[in-house]
Amino acid sequence: MSGQSSTASYRRMAREIVARCLLWSGIVRAIRRLLWRDRVLILVYHDPKPEVMDSHLTYLRRIAEPVGLSDLYQSSNGRPRVVITIDDGHIGNRRLLEVFKAHGVRPTIFLCSCIAGTHRHFWWRHCAAVAAQVEHFKRLPNTERLSKLAEFGFWQDAEFDSPAALTGPDIARMKPSVEFQSHGRFHPILTCCDDKECETEIVQSRHEIERLVGRDCVDFAYPNGNYGEREVAVLKAAGYRTARTLDAGWNGAGTDPFRLRAVPVSDDSSPAWFAVQVSLIPAYFRYLRRGSLFGRSPQF
Repeated sequence: MSGQSSTASYRRMAREIVARCLLWSGIVRAIRRLLWRDRVLILVYHDPKPEVMDSHLTYLRRIAEPVGLSDLYQSSNGRPRVVITIDDGHIGNRRLLEVFKAHGVRPTIFLCSCIAGTHRHFWWRHCAAVAAQVEHFKRLPNTERLSKLAEFGFWQDAEFDSPAALTGPDIARMKPSVEFQSHGRFHPILTCCDDKECETEIVQSRHEIERLVGRDCVDFAYPNGNYGEREVAVLKAAGYRTARTLDAGWNGAGTDPFRLRAVPVSDDSSPAWFAVQVSLIPAYFRYLRRGSLFGRSPQF
């Protein structure tokens, strides 16, 4: 364990050195001026701590205008714009409310409709053994994935002693300051689902979110960023307005609303590394190493 901790510490140190060098070089500022310009960057978080989110928003408000997802296609005032999104709806998200209020930011939290408001848990957090094989599990056909998870004692309908996701009272308290939209029902990889499973995840989750939140559900975030023509067609037929990918890039007036680009942000990013992440440099290089030449999130 101490060896793993030392390796992680060295990686963080190396990352910080790289970040500071990139910031000093002026590359990050140049990208913001030349590429971000007046377009919209969508950031993707999962379960950040309040102090991390506070430091990130403090930086963002100096360089960009925070807007809501519903304002994506409104006219720009000439400044870079940024949308904050959070995937899954982890219970720790409730600690972020006061941070969002303090910065005047209205984020969108994409909920798993069959996990939020229940005592069900997220499959990839079931145990250390599952977490160690999570990338393998993601690539399995959905029925096979569920069968393998059962071998580790996990069933997606099982309820536990404590909730893993935002509760009904949490959602009611946050609703005046937060938009809640759909991230599917149980967070399977849609491209690994059969047609019926895919349709159920997309269509039913919309109705379940609307019942849970008491508002229209018109925006979707693809679990793990995986999607294809089938998923887009189902979303359109189900009446959604937009769908957010994990494809790296900025969004403008001509961006396909069912292929909104975004950039994942590390939940524990230091201010320096965060400033580099919003330049999209790490995302492009990470995808390039996995064979994606133009910022498309690697697909299963």
